Amino acid sequence: MKTLTAQASEQELLGYFRIFATPPGGFAREITLFRDAPVMIGAVATQDPFTEATASLSFPQITVFDTPGEGDLDWLVVNTDIDIVWENVGGYNFDWRWEGYIASYSFSLSGSDSSFNMDLKGAFFALDDYLAIPAYPKRPIPYEILIARAFDQTEHPAHLGKFRVLFPSDWKLKVPAFTDPAYLIALKPWGIATDMLWTGFTSRSTGTWDPMLSSYVQGLLSIMFAEGGSQWSIRNRGQRRPELFLRRVPDTEDDKIIEIVLGAPGVSLNGTRDYTQRAGVIYGEGKDDSGTSYSNIQVTPDGRTTYYHPFAYSNRMWPRKNNPNYDPNIRPIERRIKFESGIDELTATTVAQGQYQRFAEPGITGDITLTSDVRMSNGQLMPRLMIRAGASIRIKGLFGVREGVLAHVTQVTADFTAMTTSLTFDTKYRDQLTVEEVRARNKDALQPLHALKVGVASNTISDLVLPWSYKNGSGIIPTPAKEFFNQKLPVTATFPFEEFTRQYPPNNPSYKSWYVKIPPMDPGNSNNNWSAEPRDGIPTHAIPIRMGQQGTIRLSQLAAYDGNGNVMRVKFHLSVYKGNGFAVDHMPQFPSTRDDPIFPDYLAARQKGLVDAGGIPIPDNNRPIIPTSYQTGDLGGEFVAQTNPFYKGAWESIQPDGTLWPWDTTASSPNDIIVGWGNYYEPAGYWPGRFSNGANRTGMLSDDNAWTFSDEDLDLGDPTQNQYQEYAGMLFVMIYCDDQLNEPVYFMGRFIRTDPVGGGA
Repeated sequence: MKTLTAQASEQELLGYFRIFATPPGGFAREITLFRDAPVMIGAVATQDPFTEATASLSFPQITVFDTPGEGDLDWLVVNTDIDIVWENVGGYNFDWRWEGYIASYSFSLSGSDSSFNMDLKGAFFALDDYLAIPAYPKRPIPYEILIARAFDQTEHPAHLGKFRVLFPSDWKLKVPAFTDPAYLIALKPWGIATDMLWTGFTSRSTGTWDPMLSSYVQGLLSIMFAEGGSQWSIRNRGQRRPELFLRRVPDTEDDKIIEIVLGAPGVSLNGTRDYTQRAGVIYGEGKDDSGTSYSNIQVTPDGRTTYYHPFAYSNRMWPRKNNPNYDPNIRPIERRIKFESGIDELTATTVAQGQYQRFAEPGITGDITLTSDVRMSNGQLMPRLMIRAGASIRIKGLFGVREGVLAHVTQVTADFTAMTTSLTFDTKYRDQLTVEEVRARNKDALQPLHALKVGVASNTISDLVLPWSYKNGSGIIPTPAKEFFNQKLPVTATFPFEEFTRQYPPNNPSYKSWYVKIPPMDPGNSNNNWSAEPRDGIPTHAIPIRMGQQGTIRLSQLAAYDGNGNVMRVKFHLSVYKGNGFAVDHMPQFPSTRDDPIFPDYLAARQKGLVDAGGIPIPDNNRPIIPTSYQTGDLGGEFVAQTNPFYKGAWESIQPDGTLWPWDTTASSPNDIIVGWGNYYEPAGYWPGRFSNGANRTGMLSDDNAWTFSDEDLDLGDPTQNQYQEYAGMLFVMIYCDDQLNEPVYFMGRFIRTDPVGGGA
């Protein structure tokens, strides 16, 4: 067989990567070279906990004409284990391997070009094929036993080795004697004996029909803190053998610390220190296995005053009275934890104190990208592609600290094509999920129960056929504004981006395509106050917006601007449709002429938001009304059905009293609307206030209520045919505004998707 070699940046002969496939019930065979062509390794990711996460392979010699599972492809079947192993041939002895299994493969054929790509999942994620089925044991069970049950291969066969718990050599926590009060509080845990080493965590919770590893086990780990803030984690110790261990900050003299020198060739860094993620005083509540609730509630002896004692705090921040250490110059940040069901009050205090150790100071998180190899503190070479999550690094020069700042590597992605390695690090030695939440600020990072979405039964990314891509304009209103959002806005910009819309105003011909334009309002024909785009011979079509195959939108934002890019204080309507055929004449129609007794009220058009001499917005009711004569009927000898989103009865088929409106409701309530904002009772453009509460116009909409979309018309059997569908993966928006009087109004905004882990671009 041919051999493959690789050389380090120092041009030292090191070795090469070998790839092995082991089908279920079969034997391992090497596929490093398949049909005399090297298998290409793509991106390989590891994380802490669980070590291996994802990887990808490309097979240049496999085509769509081959038959998986037969001949020399007999290993290409479901649940085949794939191991990527480093083979040493030089003077170094590197111990590196990535262990997982086939999750999916994709293939294509275009002319003479063929491709076959394989996606792999880390070995432990096979446990997510099983559910944590709830049971109701009479006695609480230690966490380490619950986790061992999850990894039990007789109950959940996943081609894994034997699970073990590795207690530190100096671990002193032992199961107390039966007569010890602390043991009685634990309600006689099952499966352990007096004087055994244990973690001290117990629960009767055995799951809630959630995925075994990424939800249930991860939920247990997320609250397993020891004194001093060290956290229990799970790693692969090799040969698919899971190990529960205590993650501690290493001694600064540890010779296995990887040295990163800032400013050295091939080293780039991005980092944050987020003070909003601190916690100085931590409150909480929970319910233990006996059903007793607790919250550290305190009541004064006279029964008149109730207060709460925190579970963890800095004595410089609490208590604020009769405390000689209290510092009034320090502003505390208070947090509250809802402890997982089954945690007793003593354990809850340990959890809170561990969380305090993590969050008393914000720490530093960030990414480091390596394009050259580094060395460990003992001087040994560490090839960048072999760095794994869970390692410790010393960042030399960070904030002027020459001797270096220690950090924990929570996630690693090695790109074998670009020959680069990206490290996610955290100086507080937190787990990967907590670090991601701190960086994204997408939830309270102190919430104990996490939910890792890797390895669920369905595809992690739900829009594989037509993926969501911010880079290509997904969710951006209108789509050409992707240049504004992707290239012009800094990461610190916030909605409504007025500082930057002024720099790139719609009056400038170079940027006018970034906005949806509605011309000066027409007081006599409301049809002319809608946004529209000429398409397919129809001049009043809805605006197409690139989305994706399917997804859930978690934030919807739209703002109105004048020609100079200033936010225009107007009310407006926005609605979203899934059909290409929607146009102005499909919007809610006035039922009759103005002199008809059934003609409904509609919201008056008023001049855009004004301010007084002191810069205070003038109340809406004091702004001049723009006279209008909207109606459906004979206009200049021609019958015109005018549409308007703001008349009483638009978008509805039933009156508030339960009776039908006295007109044809098929013309007042369009079909196939997905979501919309702005009607007679609550027009859009008042955020963060509300029209019904008397707020003034702001010209802005921001809504974090979730809504979903799906393109059922995609060809999933032959996805290549979707490229011939002009509007594949698109939604269509209609916008109405009539407060702009004699000047145009311009709209720009975006829909932000709820991203699956590993999804989005």
